Amino acid sequence: MRWLGCSLALICSTAAVTAYASTTRVSSDNPHRSTLDIAVDKAANDFFRNRCHVGVSIAVVEEDRSYFYDYGSISRNKAERPTRQSIYELASVTKTFTAALAARAVVDGRMSLDGDFRNDLPGDYGNLAWNGKPITLRTLVTHYAGMPRDIPDTDPLFANKHSPDFNARMVALNQGFGREQFLAALHNTKLHSAPDEKQVYSNAGFLLIGLGLEKVYGKPIDELLQQYITRPLGMTSTGFVLDGSEQSRLVNGYDRYGRLTPYHLPNAGAAWGLYASTEDMAKYVRWQLDDSDPVIRLSHHVLMGKADDGDAMAWNLGKDQGQPIVWHSGGSFGMSSQAVLYPKQHEGFVLLANDACDGTEGALKTIAETVHGR
Repeated sequence: MRWLGCSLALICSTAAVTAYASTTRVSSDNPHRSTLDIAVDKAANDFFRNRCHVGVSIAVVEEDRSYFYDYGSISRNKAERPTRQSIYELASVTKTFTAALAARAVVDGRMSLDGDFRNDLPGDYGNLAWNGKPITLRTLVTHYAGMPRDIPDTDPLFANKHSPDFNARMVALNQGFGREQFLAALHNTKLHSAPDEKQVYSNAGFLLIGLGLEKVYGKPIDELLQQYITRPLGMTSTGFVLDGSEQSRLVNGYDRYGRLTPYHLPNAGAAWGLYASTEDMAKYVRWQLDDSDPVIRLSHHVLMGKADDGDAMAWNLGKDQGQPIVWHSGGSFGMSSQAVLYPKQHEGFVLLANDACDGTEGALKTIAETVHGR
């Protein structure tokens, strides 16, 4: 993946950020005609009461069509509203794509949910077991494998996640750490707990799934993504790497201090490395609502916990006002994302924002729940 350069030295002062938010009316392409338009507008304006937010693009997917709404700006430096073609980082919503590919591998008979996943890795990793109990796809895809959060280890950095230099230290730690370095470090990785014992969020676990997919299919993860997801769905602006025209549509991201941020790490890959537009993500959500597809049925099948409070293949499972809800959020250095599904109502939401402020991921989910409820 190519590094999309963005200097950490380019910052906006807190005073400038506050001035921008307090003197500029939030721009929108909402036509304010339908009940849905009004519900979205109310929820979006509530979102922008937090002056840390910059812009947000929303897609509401219903059974017969999709609706798109864009608010705010692609940059703090100019009042340019995003569009449905604007490109954002998906961050950890990427995991749902990786999980869908893994579900495809299970349906194809190339992987199993409960077999020894070490057999699917490119090498001998006898260390990825706890008292003889190996990691499995089920435990990896639900964060129950006992894997560390990241390789290289980021726990010391996350102990002080709100430090102003957190992003810079993350970039420095991962400088030059690519596939070969990951594979080498993986030989020395020890599980933090027994598989199935407890849930600990792990990007490293999803990178393992990506490696397994590459081995069982004999193709790079980006080719698998195109073959099984983006090309069949007509998602032309989604991928791990952006070409020149796509880079021109990439919005700026901002941290909790209002500073311009770098884009995600080059080694984010199958864990949190995808870019996409809301136009593309609406197509993805429509597919995720198609329970006639065996890949989707397996993707949303309860693997841990219960249907009203559990985990599927990357997806969180719960209830919203008595209705099943399936969701996944994401956060990078300067962007936040949410994909929210209401399978019984065949309704879904995609919400992409270009800030990583306190609570943005939750606030995006609140927009979806509020609009759905109305």
